[in-house]
Amino acid sequence: MNRTAEEMTLEQKIGMVLCLRRFQEDDLEFIGELVNMRAVGCVQGPRKRDPKLQKVLEKADGPILYVADMEQGAPGTELPEIPLLALAACDREAYYRSFAKGIVRDAKAGGFNANWGPVLDLVTPDAPEFVHRKLSDDPEEVGRRAAFIADVFRQNHFLSCGKHYPGSSGLNIDTHMAEAASELPEAFIKERNLAPYRYLMERDLLPSIMVGHTIYKNIDPDRPATLSKKVIGIIREWGYDGLVFSDSFAMMSVLQRFGEDRIYGMAMDAGIDVILPNYRTSARDSYELLMKNFREGLFTEARLNEAVRRILAAQRFVSLPPEDPTEFTAEDRANLDLVARDCITAVTDDGVPAALDREDRERLFVVLTPNGYEPDAEIPEIGTSKWYDPGRVEKRIRKNFPNARVERMPEFSGWEDHERILNLATKYREVVVVTFCYSSAYLGTDGLTRRCEAWINGLQSSGKISAVVHFGNPSALQTIAHVPRRIFGYTVPASQDHAIDVLAGVCEAKGKLPYHLVLQ
Repeated sequence: MNRTAEEMTLEQKIGMVLCLRRFQEDDLEFIGELVNMRAVGCVQGPRKRDPKLQKVLEKADGPILYVADMEQGAPGTELPEIPLLALAACDREAYYRSFAKGIVRDAKAGGFNANWGPVLDLVTPDAPEFVHRKLSDDPEEVGRRAAFIADVFRQNHFLSCGKHYPGSSGLNIDTHMAEAASELPEAFIKERNLAPYRYLMERDLLPSIMVGHTIYKNIDPDRPATLSKKVIGIIREWGYDGLVFSDSFAMMSVLQRFGEDRIYGMAMDAGIDVILPNYRTSARDSYELLMKNFREGLFTEARLNEAVRRILAAQRFVSLPPEDPTEFTAEDRANLDLVARDCITAVTDDGVPAALDREDRERLFVVLTPNGYEPDAEIPEIGTSKWYDPGRVEKRIRKNFPNARVERMPEFSGWEDHERILNLATKYREVVVVTFCYSSAYLGTDGLTRRCEAWINGLQSSGKISAVVHFGNPSALQTIAHVPRRIFGYTVPASQDHAIDVLAGVCEAKGKLPYHLVLQ
């Protein structure tokens, strides 16, 4: 039976607009209470299946939005993790669609019916962080590429979400860590940042959006987008009636200035439909905090009803059988396996081939290596798996360049590491450097360490470096002195083999840089 917001109690509606995301014992007990009240609208599913949570949610008598960040694939998938940037480097429609079809297949098998993606943010000039999950710096290309993914989701009644509205801030700040205040003009934001949103809206491919926490001073100088009627109002004025999620209220970009006591209510008043609360706060406390904000008059029941209406519409959408479902085929699986090879991008000087002589005996490879520190806890916001394997890289180097010497350099190096490698390089005519950089929330950058930049640039002052093979954010190489060959392998694990193969001339570099990159 279809419900309406007007038929629901206040207690039900308050529960509906919270995206539940903490699942400790006391949280599960409270979530069970909300399920019994028919007051659960949305749950952020954990990366690993939680049988206790599933048991609680199974008691629901209607659809619940079960969502996660699936920027590189569905949780628990057996398919390769693929960042959007690697797909964009290949830029083949079939690959985008196969990627989306794989997510639909495995996400639905895990009980999911929604994804916070695709990302519609533009790559910014300095590109300091999270570049792996973006598609381009060209708004038309972002819209075109994202549409292939969103179209597959729509065909399967799987809710997609464009983020992070209203688009890139032009700032080099990780909003998990600090407040970001953009000086971009309002006209620029509407014409450029929001172009991908318009593109998807025109094709009925934008059922929901997620609003970011950056302050856009030329639209609303006082409040971040998630708390700003003016910023959210832009897309509503364009006729958009889709569901609006907030970004996580665990992020320091809002907590440091505004605290947690009033931000949920402020977000509701601004036009947010689903609150993504602070994961450090219990589900019960988040609920009671939002109820308190309502009773204090921070938002009206009319605004609450509007949000619930959109949640109910999204729930109906994901509960209906698809009219034109897709099937994940053997060809789709083959496409995903090919991404690791076809994304490899070579940027070389004019007339310089990507490949090196495989038999040269006077060549030293220096392979950057993680220091081995592993945090005790999984990052609760955006993170990536430890996809880089220096042992795998070394094995491929030894296979393709049997006469070369291979040495390791720690990511966080000391003076003794620098002295050892620089002195060793005096005995070789040519040096190849293999670098990497990880990306995660609260890291602040996808770049190389300053020490890494120092020893590479120091070595290149002699002109000995013939190539840099880099895995991760391509913009990390902007601080590295000019070399004649730069090979980019992105973050797909298997690309570590193929990038070395390209350097050896075993295969061709078919990828293209997905965005404009200025290198020395």
